Amino acid sequence: MKNLDKLSTNEEFSSVYKIGKKWHCEGAVIFYLSSYEKKIAVVASKKVGKAVVRNRSKRVLRSLFAKFEKYLQNGKYIFVAKNEITELSFSRLEKSLKWGLKKLECFK
Repeated sequence: MKNLDKLSTNEEFSSVYKIGKKWHCEGAVIFYLSSYEKKIAVVASKKVGKAVVRNRSKRVLRSLFAKFEKYLQNGKYIFVAKNEITELSFSRLEKSLKWGLKKLECFK
């Protein structure tokens, strides 16, 4: 995952939000836009919790993405953490995200 770029500009975020596909999973919302490069962004608002909880939820989502990265197509991915992410186990969140990525047809 170290070689991946991050979504950085406001234009990239807005294009993925407007044009890309969206899927609601347990604990997160996945946005995907097909592209020639693989970029990722992980977002957790203050609704998720205090800073420690938000940072942990973002770390969990990044590690799950790293686990699936080699099987995913190129594109721009945004993971938005939901409130319930703190209540879910890692394995349940993994199954949920894997199912959501399959529904978005992101797997090779």
